Amino acid sequence: MNTWRIDRLTLQGFKSFAERTVLDFPDPITGIIGPNGSGKSNLVEAIRFVTGARAQELRGQELKAFLFQGGEGKPPAGFAEVRLELSRGRERLLVERRIEGEKSLFRVNGRPMSLKALALHLSGTGLGRGGYAIVGQGEVGALLEAPEEVLLSHLEEAAGLKPVAEAARATEIKLKEALELLQAREKELAELKARAEALGKEAERAKRAQELAALALALKRSLLLARKEEAEGEVEALRARLLALKEEEAELLSRREALERERKALAEEVEALRARLQEALLSLKEKEALEGEARELTRVLKALERPRPEDPGPPPPAPALPKEEALRRLKALKAKEAKLLQEKRHLEEAWRRYEVALARYQERLSAYQRALSERARLEAELKAKEEALFPLEAGVGRRRERGARLREVEAQLLALRREEERLRSLVASGADLQEGPRKVRGLPGILGVVADLIRPEPGLEGALEVALGPRLGWVLAQDEEAAKGAIARLKREGGRATFLPLTLLTPPPRPSPRPAQGLLGPAYRLARLQPEGLPEEAILLTLFADTLVFQDLEAALAYRKGGGRERLVTLEGEVLERFGALTGGRGRQGESLLLRRRLKEAEEERRRLEEEKKALQEALKDLPTEEALAELKAQVSSLKARLSAPPPSPPEPPEPPKATWDEAPLKALEAEKAALEKALAQAEAWERWRVLKKALAAWEEAQEEARRLRARLAQLEARLKAFAPLEEEARALTARLEALKRERAGKEEALEKALARWNALLAEREMAGLTLARREALLEELSRELAALPSGERHPGTPRALQARLAQVEKEREALGPVNALAERELTELTPLLEAKEKEVAEATEALFRLEAELKAVEGEYGKRLQEAFARFQEAFRNHALLLLGARAEARRESGGLRLLLVPKGKRTQDLRLLSLGEKTLGALAFLFALGELQGGLPLAVLDEVDAALDEANLLRFARFLNSGRQFLLVTHQKRTMEACHALYGVTAEGGVSRVYSIRKEVLDDA
Repeated sequence: MNTWRIDRLTLQGFKSFAERTVLDFPDPITGIIGPNGSGKSNLVEAIRFVTGARAQELRGQELKAFLFQGGEGKPPAGFAEVRLELSRGRERLLVERRIEGEKSLFRVNGRPMSLKALALHLSGTGLGRGGYAIVGQGEVGALLEAPEEVLLSHLEEAAGLKPVAEAARATEIKLKEALELLQAREKELAELKARAEALGKEAERAKRAQELAALALALKRSLLLARKEEAEGEVEALRARLLALKEEEAELLSRREALERERKALAEEVEALRARLQEALLSLKEKEALEGEARELTRVLKALERPRPEDPGPPPPAPALPKEEALRRLKALKAKEAKLLQEKRHLEEAWRRYEVALARYQERLSAYQRALSERARLEAELKAKEEALFPLEAGVGRRRERGARLREVEAQLLALRREEERLRSLVASGADLQEGPRKVRGLPGILGVVADLIRPEPGLEGALEVALGPRLGWVLAQDEEAAKGAIARLKREGGRATFLPLTLLTPPPRPSPRPAQGLLGPAYRLARLQPEGLPEEAILLTLFADTLVFQDLEAALAYRKGGGRERLVTLEGEVLERFGALTGGRGRQGESLLLRRRLKEAEEERRRLEEEKKALQEALKDLPTEEALAELKAQVSSLKARLSAPPPSPPEPPEPPKATWDEAPLKALEAEKAALEKALAQAEAWERWRVLKKALAAWEEAQEEARRLRARLAQLEARLKAFAPLEEEARALTARLEALKRERAGKEEALEKALARWNALLAEREMAGLTLARREALLEELSRELAALPSGERHPGTPRALQARLAQVEKEREALGPVNALAERELTELTPLLEAKEKEVAEATEALFRLEAELKAVEGEYGKRLQEAFARFQEAFRNHALLLLGARAEARRESGGLRLLLVPKGKRTQDLRLLSLGEKTLGALAFLFALGELQGGLPLAVLDEVDAALDEANLLRFARFLNSGRQFLLVTHQKRTMEACHALYGVTAEGGVSRVYSIRKEVLDDA
């Protein structure tokens, strides 16, 4: 099969190559040699540059760094150009890249080309941007440690899958763009639908507003008509009322005149009676004077009429001392006695205060002694409580720790119960089972589904689930009758299931595998059945048969190649059937059994946590609480606060009074006071006799005056009896005058009422006239308004009812707010746009489905070809690593890319970072040569002493390996490598300008 090869490299103005330089590569192995700094690396960078590398990837920050900067006798170049010619059989590929100013232009076979298109043209050559065929200076050792996704991209490039991967990525981009377009159009469609819905609502509102406006106009006209009719009725009523008021005014006027005449006649009679009564009252004034004199005489006579005073008797003996002297002496004696008594009271008060102070002293002394006793008690109590505080704090600390653990356990238990409930609901729902097994669970005679009954050993869920395959959904039945009943039910309700009655079990013979590396055992021994009591071995043999479980696929393949014919499964889910079919890849395996194992583990963990919770709760019951500790601390603080006060001072005893009392002076004063009081009594008896004697003489004179006054009273009574007829006449006149006054007041009141009614009639007539004028004006206004309104149907009802209905209609119209009168027309115009947009969404959806199908097909093709290429690459990588390094090598497909394992002979490490530089170099070469196996050979440029880290033996291996018929461009300083080359180019530098010379192989051999 023809492969791509490099035929020629032409460069001018690139870095140190100022002149046009052409290198031909007709031979399989071409070496490039020269001293350091001569420009060898620039040739390799020229190949990278022309195949699409960016400036930052070639030790430069901008394009002008790749221009020749000038040297001895050479000006700086204004452009740089690199051309690379490749061939594959008769197919030719010319790649050019030119730098002019700040622009970089690509051409392929003379046509301008974008960088992305160039990458597609170079696909499968390994020369594209980021390709593996060009290994830069110091990069060979790091190739093995490249990220997994980079290694996978190298494999894609070597397998020619780059266009497929690019197509898949392009399809993904198109799919993403189609999805975004669909979302945008769906969003626009939703907006249009929302707009149409809004316009529909607005059109309905506008229609309703128009209906309400017409109804309001009709109601307004009806209201005006009703008000006009009502006003006309009011005008007729007002005119009739004015006529009635005029008649009532005439009647009231004649009544007022009659009342006025009667009032004047009563007034004249009152004046006459008042004059006669005045004369009678003047005559009765003398009677009032006589009555006053009689009352005064009666009062005086009553004062003179008193009993006879006591008879004074014989006169008593004359007193030894006058009364005034006796009183003076007694007063002085009492003052002296009061002074002595005051002194006695002061002395008694002093002794009383002393006794009180003594009692207080004794009380204070007792309190002082009690305080000392209480302080001693408090100190003892404080000491006891402080001693009890430490163990209580330790207990509370343990309580806090166990309480925290209890809360943690409760939180874990809550989360675990939720997880257990979730897992139990998942298992109970049978979401991972088919419809048939899910429906027959729990039927009579049905023992359960295999997925619910089997219990693999930890870590073997995925392998055993793959080993069971569809048998995971088999249903165990007690007998064939139970299976028949379940099948009948599935026929009625829908669903399908495979049943395994215990009465029909025919297990195969037990497998007897030969010992092998990586063999974990027969599958039927690596699982158990629940519940107990079932024929476990027979059921498991029926389910698993001769299936064996291996550690990995390599061990399984080695066992099969060694003659094993059993069905094999690996821990990663690969299956090697008895007839040789191999199944593997990435998928979801082990989830059903793992789900049930997680449920069992959750149940066990929940029971363990519940036991721990119960133990913690029991332990907390015996530990002191925070409240007890806080209470004890508060008691200690209270005791310390009470003891912090200074102790009380002992009380001082009181001193008794120094003075004493003598009673003799007070007794002498009392004897002298008794003598004076006796003399005072004699003087008072003499004075009383004299007073009684004077009172008897005055009484006798008063009796004589009383007899004279009685005679005058008799005369006054005779004269008063003569005024009786005159009094009777005055009373009659007064009564008549009062009756006339009342009659006159009644007339005046009636006159006032008539006047008030007259005024009311005038006011009512004036108001009725104003109201009539207003109603007539209102009629004119209503007529004008009615004339301005169009004719229409009249609504029945009173003005109030019509006004309420009109207000309700106007309120409903106001509630509608501003309306869009053009909404219906806009909705009509929007309908075609909406239909067109719905068509666009349908087309975008169809395009999305087409892209998804295309992407699925591309990914399927990519996966199939990548699997084939990976198998070839893995075998080649093992062979090359064994030939170059004598190492065991392996390549694994990981989720993120490609992973390489390399174990040199005599070593156990699999960590590539721990390999020596030589081992890394040969391992990287093995990787590159293995990639070359995929296309039958690829151009490979190795820069700056790839072989520098190799010893003599490895150099010989490397040199022999180069003679594989592939094309290699090698930059080297090693003689063994030069000997392996078919052609050599020497690079020199003079004055900053690099030049290339072709070296004859004989010259090198002679050297």
